[in-house]
Amino acid sequence: MKRWQLLVAVGTLLAPPAFAQSQTARDAEDFARSIRDGSSATVLQQGAENSFPAYSGTDFDASKYLDDENSLTDAGAAQRYADPNYGVVIDPARPEFDPATIDLSSAKLIEDHPRSYVGADVALGGSAGACEPLPSTGPSSSTYYETCNQGDQVLTTAQTCTSVLDVTAENRTFWFYYAAAEGPFAALESLQDEMADGICKAIGRVPYCSSSPIYGLTPRGDCQSTFGNTVVQDIQCSAPASVYGNKVLFFDTRYPAIAPATGQHWYRMEDQPALVSAVRNDSACTPFAGNAQCAEQTAEVCTDSDPITRVINGVSVTQPCWAWTRSFQCTERRTANDCGELAARPECRFDHQECLSEDENGSCNVYDSVYACTTPATGGGAPAAYVCAGDLYCLNGECTQVEREASTEFKDAMVAVQTMGNVRGEFDPDTLALFGGEKAGCHKPVFGLVNCCAGKTSGLLTTAAGAAAIASGPAAIAALATPFLTTFLCGSEEKMLDVKDRMGLCHYVGSYCSDKVLGVCTSKRKSYCCFESKLSRILQEQGRRQIGKDWGEAREPTCEGFSIEEFQRLDLSEMDFSEVYDEFVDAVRVPDEVQTSIEIQGRIEDYYRLHQGT
Repeated sequence: MKRWQLLVAVGTLLAPPAFAQSQTARDAEDFARSIRDGSSATVLQQGAENSFPAYSGTDFDASKYLDDENSLTDAGAAQRYADPNYGVVIDPARPEFDPATIDLSSAKLIEDHPRSYVGADVALGGSAGACEPLPSTGPSSSTYYETCNQGDQVLTTAQTCTSVLDVTAENRTFWFYYAAAEGPFAALESLQDEMADGICKAIGRVPYCSSSPIYGLTPRGDCQSTFGNTVVQDIQCSAPASVYGNKVLFFDTRYPAIAPATGQHWYRMEDQPALVSAVRNDSACTPFAGNAQCAEQTAEVCTDSDPITRVINGVSVTQPCWAWTRSFQCTERRTANDCGELAARPECRFDHQECLSEDENGSCNVYDSVYACTTPATGGGAPAAYVCAGDLYCLNGECTQVEREASTEFKDAMVAVQTMGNVRGEFDPDTLALFGGEKAGCHKPVFGLVNCCAGKTSGLLTTAAGAAAIASGPAAIAALATPFLTTFLCGSEEKMLDVKDRMGLCHYVGSYCSDKVLGVCTSKRKSYCCFESKLSRILQEQGRRQIGKDWGEAREPTCEGFSIEEFQRLDLSEMDFSEVYDEFVDAVRVPDEVQTSIEIQGRIEDYYRLHQGT
């Protein structure tokens, strides 16, 4: 086993109840102490690779196994049979030891009372010791931003109305006159005013000779030849008319024009029903037809035409349609607030407000209220573990005491190592940028129930589960995304964002209005920058604050990585990486990361050499 492997074992193993001092263990302890004392030197400085034990250049012989795992297995099988120690292990005639000859009293004592000897802050002899807690290996909490809305809500409703035909009919009294330009009848000229006013009207003609007896005149034998062509009008009046008779031949005397049967100028009076009016009544549709915020959707439809002829107050009235239905789509503004539920959640606190839309006078009519929320840690996680000065470390079943000099830089060292590991995969040689991200977005109606931006609201996802779904394709992503995203037909990109955000890979940039009605925002989009790893997101979030680099506008977020100059300005020791400790405790691979740092240095040197130091 190489010495770097011993170092990793020292940092990660928990002690089994066994004691045996050995030279191997003491060598491991000495080596670990020497590495710890030199931990302040950064792996990025020039020539750091030369200080690594047994390092002899970038060409490791074992690198030939990177792309050929099968040959590594074969080489291991061949090596074990060539190793004399392995031969001893498998030799059935190897020496055996009687357990009775081995003093196991200390191991038995620890087995019976383990916390008295290996518990937190307790030394081997039971005295208090200084212990440094290892990072949690269970799921951790995470902060995310949830939004709600306050202001004007635009409601769109379908409205229908009916226009009807108002028909008025009543019983009326009419007076009838015979009128002509000569003869015993009413003088036609005397009715001109009533006829002009519509009180009287001609309804037909009658013969002079046969109608003159009605006004008390008996015709002579030559009546037809003398007066046969005289026009006598039958006049109907809705009120008694002021009339007088015609002149008698060439004399100043006038006929009385009185009908003996009635003693009046009219010869007959009659009561009869009559149609007064048939007028369309649109009053039910006026509020919509006269509203600029209502648009008629289709042509009106006749909804009442059977029967066509109807008797109204004794009057038969015929109309092709008696009622019409009209349809409108209307919008209106109302004050709304859907922040009550979010404000009541104990894990959320108000952070700030953003204006989504404004009225013409510049006043904001819809606000996006942003709350910072914390997702609870899911699951119980592993029990707390500690590196305790004065307690034990174990290697291959053999344990020994270590000095009580707990390191406070263990977490920072892991972050540095993991960061170097991520650099190799997230360094863009074309732009010479580190830890770049991609733009992503989702939509949510303002004051609406549909939410394609659920994200961390639905709970966190483990990196393994999320990565497996992303690698498997759209069906797996849809299955893992928040359930109602599929129900409400959110886009595939939004489902991908949902998974990545719940994995902790995305940073919320802001919201902007994507659709307006009547100048009021009705739909918004939330913008994110998503990264390759949670560590990259944390580096971006806390690193940008250090160097004053913003995220751009919500409509056009800035997600590019750090330039080499920007990355050199970052102070990782001032950053909080507690959110990701549990995800890379088991991923510390010292030789691999040292090799990565050397490759990065080489790329930077090649760049400056290519550009002649510029």
